[in-house]
Amino acid sequence: MSQNSEELAIRAAINQNWEKAIEINKKIIKENKKNIVALNRLAHAYYQTGEAKKADETYKQVLEIDNSNPIANKNIKRLNKAKRIKPNNKKKSINFYNSGSMFLEEPGKTKLVSLVRLAQPSILAQTNPAQPVILEPKKRTISIIDENETYLGTIPEDLSIKLIKFIKGGNQYQAFVKNVDHQKLEIFIKETNRGKKFTNDPSFTSR
Repeated sequence: MSQNSEELAIRAAINQNWEKAIEINKKIIKENKKNIVALNRLAHAYYQTGEAKKADETYKQVLEIDNSNPIANKNIKRLNKAKRIKPNNKKKSINFYNSGSMFLEEPGKTKLVSLVRLAQPSILAQTNPAQPVILEPKKRTISIIDENETYLGTIPEDLSIKLIKFIKGGNQYQAFVKNVDHQKLEIFIKETNRGKKFTNDPSFTSR
């Protein structure tokens, strides 16, 4: 299968055209049954269309080829966990993440950030707009991971250093994916709590 087919599969996932993603990835796998990247994409597309059983079976196919594959292992755990979630809790989560106020800009408290050192395109293809992400402070940078602890990218160093100082001082933040494709990932960061030390210091300044 050509590189163009891989790009089409990634684009279908980014556009959340899951039926098309299933179709393209099936064709790729038909030519190479051990294409782990395509299998993971197919499993994710099945999951997005509500076919959890097929998603689980496809992730297990990945593990038959590579039993230590982190994407398949994490998502099988997620599927098993989802079976135990009550429907009401799930509905509440969906309503929250579809909230129109999620990306409401507030001067000094919010910022749209383009990540650097991005994860592989196959990982980004499984990342969706409005998806919550987690800030993971390091020594001089802040890594961005998803709820499965999969690395997505890094906040630029100058902003990372500033935010690390605020976080150590008691500030708290939420972050969500705003825009994503196979070469770009932008997240929306919002200050949710300001530590006493920084009562009069905004987290972000305008350009």
